[in-house]
Amino acid sequence: MRGVIGLVLILITPLPLGAASPVQPTAMITVAPGEFIMGNSEIDIEWAAKTFFSESLDYYRDETPAHTVELPVYKIDITEVTMGQYRLYMEQTGVSAPKFMDNDRFNQNSQPVVGVTWQEAADYCATMGKRLPTEAEWEKAARGTDGRYYPWGNEPDATKANIRGKKDGYRYSAPVGLDQYGVSPYGLRDMAGNVWEWTADWYQPHAGNTHLNDFYGEQYRVIKGGSWFSNMDLARITVRGKGLPDRRYNYLGFRCAK
Repeated sequence: MRGVIGLVLILITPLPLGAASPVQPTAMITVAPGEFIMGNSEIDIEWAAKTFFSESLDYYRDETPAHTVELPVYKIDITEVTMGQYRLYMEQTGVSAPKFMDNDRFNQNSQPVVGVTWQEAADYCATMGKRLPTEAEWEKAARGTDGRYYPWGNEPDATKANIRGKKDGYRYSAPVGLDQYGVSPYGLRDMAGNVWEWTADWYQPHAGNTHLNDFYGEQYRVIKGGSWFSNMDLARITVRGKGLPDRRYNYLGFRCAK
């Protein structure tokens, strides 16, 4: 498989509440410099519309055109930041608890943190000596270099992602890094489903996109990956979700890059 990097996955177990040790940053992988295919072609979005019974291609137009992007070397977290890690961060920095931390559906230490604004996610990453990934960095890490639709390949498979429904065994968010879910070509986990993830970028058109969209501008940040509340269509790598930066969602978390 092109773009595959062999590595041993080392997942950091969240420390118990009240621990004196500092927050343990999520383990990262290194993505080699080079080109990859970002976005989708007309043929690709026609496939999505047909596969998921969409009545119009308009929803998919922001994914076009497929274009080549070259990125320098960077690192990105293997998994989403967890509730356990964020609890330790709260204890050691005094920041406020995110929304849903008192909700048993979402607040287990091994689940991804949700209910954080874009700025709160960016602040956490900065404290760890990292930053939020750009949309291009996120997409390459999930996709590799072969233009696939999902981290595991081109076929929708509801057992390989925590999406809406119970085929994967979870009604809400799942513990991060489970072996049962599809792994990206670079070894990243949870790049389809579980929770959407903040990126650094504003929701703007791809280079070469000529389709009008009233939502383009500096009002929404791009979110990627779909969630436990999404269907397989929204869990495609190229989907460009939109999040208001100051809002708190129970289906939106983040991972960091550097």
